[in-house]
Formats: sequence, C-alpha cells, structure tokens
Amino acid sequence: MNNKKQNLKQNKEENIPYMGGEVKTATLDNGAIVNQGLAIPKRGAKIDKIRDGITVLKRFSLDNTVIIEGKEGVIVWDTGGHMEAGKRKYRALREITNKPVKAIIYSHNHYTMGAKAFIPEGENGKEIQIISHPNVHKNITDTAIELDPATTRNGAMHFGSYLPSTGPDAHFQSEAEEGSKTGYIEPTYSVQDGEEMDIDGVEMQFFYTPSDTYDSLTLWLPNYDTVITNSIWNVFPNMYTLRGQPYRDPKDWIKGIDIIRELNPQYLIPEHGNARRTKEESYQLATNYRDGMAFIYSHAVRGINKGLKPDEIADSLELPEHLANHPWLSESYGELKHHVKGIYSGLIGWFSLDAADINPVSIPFRSERIAKGFGGTNKIIDLSNQALEDKEYAWAAELITHVLNIDPDNKKARQIKANALRQLGYTTPASSSRGFYLTQALALEGKVDLNQTPQGLTGLGDDGIEKLPVDQMMKLLEFKINPVSAMNTDKVVAIILTDLKQSFGLHVRKGVAEVSNYKPKKFDITIELSSELWKGIVLGKIKIEDAVSQEQINSSDIKGTIPFFNLFDL
Repeated sequence: MNNKKQNLKQNKEENIPYMGGEVKTATLDNGAIVNQGLAIPKRGAKIDKIRDGITVLKRFSLDNTVIIEGKEGVIVWDTGGHMEAGKRKYRALREITNKPVKAIIYSHNHYTMGAKAFIPEGENGKEIQIISHPNVHKNITDTAIELDPATTRNGAMHFGSYLPSTGPDAHFQSEAEEGSKTGYIEPTYSVQDGEEMDIDGVEMQFFYTPSDTYDSLTLWLPNYDTVITNSIWNVFPNMYTLRGQPYRDPKDWIKGIDIIRELNPQYLIPEHGNARRTKEESYQLATNYRDGMAFIYSHAVRGINKGLKPDEIADSLELPEHLANHPWLSESYGELKHHVKGIYSGLIGWFSLDAADINPVSIPFRSERIAKGFGGTNKIIDLSNQALEDKEYAWAAELITHVLNIDPDNKKARQIKANALRQLGYTTPASSSRGFYLTQALALEGKVDLNQTPQGLTGLGDDGIEKLPVDQMMKLLEFKINPVSAMNTDKVVAIILTDLKQSFGLHVRKGVAEVSNYKPKKFDITIELSSELWKGIVLGKIKIEDAVSQEQINSSDIKGTIPFFNLFDL
C-alpha cells in the first residue's frame, strides 16, 4: 500500500468514534450515558386521529396500534408486544369509542402478545376474528420449540432487558416498552395475498409484504385512501438484527414498499413512527425508504462480485447525502455495516472467499500464538490498557479477548474488556448495539447472569409454551439431548399420557433423539404419566427423580427410567 493510501486509511480509522475519534454523549434523566443521537426527548403516548374512522395509538408501546371504526364495532391493527401494553391500548380505545372489537389484525408475529387485553372481562372473545398471514402461528410456536432459550436471551441483550434502571449503564427504554406477560391468541383466519374482505362494513385488501419477518402484511383501505404497513419504520430498517433471525431478503422488503408506492395512498401509517397525511409525503417517504435499502443491497452485491470480504464491503459503505441525512434512515436502531454483512451471509454464506478461512486454526491456538507474538499475556494486557487510554475501544476489546480465550477467568482481562465494551456502548449510535455492549460488560463483571433471563421481554413465555400441543412439546426433547452423555445409548421408550390417551415413542440412538407420534412396536421401557407432569419434566420444572420417588410415574423399568431421562438437559 502506498503512503497516500496508508494515510487515508489511518485518517479514516481516527475518525471512527470507537477508534480514537471524538463522539458526543449525553446523560439521560435516569443516568444512562448514550450517544447524543439517542438522546431524543421522550414523548408521551398519544391518541392521534388520522381522519374520520381511523385513529392511531402512538407510543403506547413500540408498535403503532390502529383503530378502524366499522358500522357496529372496531377493527384493531396490532395489540402490542405484551399484555401490559395491550391493556394500556385497550383503555385508550375506550376513550375513543364504546363500540365492541369485531376483529384484530396481526401485522406480523412480533406484536401479537397484547391481544387478550382487547377481550372484555367475562367474555370469551370467540366472536372476535383474529386475522393474520398464514404463517404467524407456525412462526411463533416453531421459535418457542427450537430456539426459545437463545431467542429470549439474545432478545434480552438486544433490548437492554438485563441492564439496570438507573445509572450510566441503564437502559433507556420508556415504561411503555416494558412488560413480560403474554396475551397471545391464535389467529382464526389466514388471509391470502391480495385478498379483499369486508369487515363490519370496511372494505380491505391485504398484501403479503415480507419485511423483518416473512409473515408481514400491508393493509389497503381503498375507501379511506389509507395504507397501514410493517414495511416502513421511523428508523433505518433492520435488514439484519444482532439478536439473530432468519435472513431478511431486502429484495422482498423493497417489493412490498413498491406495492405501497403503486397504491399511492394519501394516508400512510407505518408500524413505527408518525403517519403521513398527503400523497406527496407518503410517496416520498416510501421512495426514500426503499432507496436506502436498495442502495445498501446493491453495494453489497457489487462488493461480492468484486471478491471483497464482508468487512471490506461494510467498511466502504457511504450512503448518498440525501439518504444519510433522512430522519427516518438513521442508525439509531441497527448499524448499516451490520446490514451489509447480513446480506453477504444471506446471499453466499459465511465464507469470505479467502482460502485461509476454509479451515482456520482453533480459537485457543490462534490466541496462544498471537499472545506469544505480542510478548505474552501481560504485554497484551498493557497494550489493551493503552488502547483504552487512546480511546481505541474496539481494538482494546478485540485484543484483550485473546487473553480471555486462553485464560477466561483472568480478572484483569475481564475488567479491561468490560471497560472497553462499556465505552463502546456509550458511544454507539445504535440502541441494539448498546444493549449487547453493556450487557456483556456487566456479565464480565459478574453483575448479570446471561442464563437467567430477566423480566421485560416475552416470547410465548412458560404459560404459552405449556399450552402448545403435546406433540410439539415432545419435539423439544430432540433439541435437549446431550450427545456426549448419549453417545453409547441405543434405547427406545414408549411414553403414554394417561389423561389424553396418547402415546409417543422416544428413541435415543447414539447421540441423537427421535420422537414419533405413536407407540413404537418395539421398546425397552414403557412409562405412563399425566400430560401436566410430562410438561413439567420437559420444561425443567419437575425433576424426573422427584416424579419417580413420589410414584407419579408408572414405569416398566424404574431403575432405567432416571438414567435415560438424565441424557437430556431438563
């Protein structure tokens, strides 16, 4: 690299906030230190009448709830991410009208958990139609079955749920965004793409518009010249999310926004943020929003075709000025570089195309050799401290990690990394990055346990999981098997749930568990128990030893039952 290119690269590094560049921070009322861009004054919840017949409940939680008035009742678009939010919204609804709720529409699977709040006490809600994309229920239950621990833990870091309520490391979410209880109701009707409906005298048309989920809908109200959508937010869309979710294809997201542009509504009500009230404003917002996504996608594709690595493509990204300065395309939620790398992985996978990455050395080996090259772990500790003094927080965090890869309990190294991550959290412009940085800083200091999920974030929750069909509960065991403990086991257990009169097979086959929804013809052990007891065992609420000692299980081989189920992480 010639001197000119070297100087340009060095100057660019020095201008990065977490690599020695200057950044302005602010201290919020609760003591939280944040990037100044995140220090937006909190505004209270508001009932916003868009036009006759349409009202938006703003800032009662993260999502906008839209109230559409029909002839005899109301239709509700989204209910919040938890019951506390749903109750607030229902109280606000009753400030608008006393009309009964005729239907609830789920925009996608994220804001379904406040639905029960819209069913008046003493009513069963069977007359209320719950409308969604066909995959909403499947997506909610599949996540609960396979990835609930990871989804809950990662989501808690993402949203800052582990963080204290006061002090420099405090979260800065409003009270409207806190809650844990689930009030999910399974949809009663699945709409088709382009389907037209008349609900309580209101003409509607639904469109499949994939965005941050593939079960997202956009609703067109032709008689009101209004679009309601999850495809547009008030920040740059998270084409990739740090908490980890399936690939979000920008092409599909952009197509959904283009449907909105073709409809060209006067009123555009996004899932998050303020509604637009003129055709010009609505069209311009939709256009800029899709162009921001399209620019990043095209940039990623060009870089891939040039053979660049994901980091190289991300580091070279620069949005056009009119997009970079657009108030709805800020990095206050996710960071643009993350989206580029997410696209890279989604299109061609993890491999950087550098052959050295095909079979890299193990993490401990790499860190041991790097430490030796630097002059030992004590030298790395000294250099990491120096990087902290120079405000090179990202480098300090990366460098000291090599010591922790060798000696995870090294107190000096843990504190250095915690200090570096804390400063990264204070300076990042993105709330999700802040959540991860500060949570992991606290974990290194032993102040939070990542295996103990805090209140404040909800998936289905234990109550919701317990209500899953028993065959889905059985499937949980396939992901709970301990392959090391079970490596030499080949055994079949027939499980009979006495109250349901249902039978299942559970075959542990040398490290793999297979569940069958019928009683196997050949088996080694038969156990009989109630479905409630079985759910308690699977969810880890009841120990198999206790159930056996209390004679709650009828087994053909009591001595063999306990060792068999101890092969699972229950």
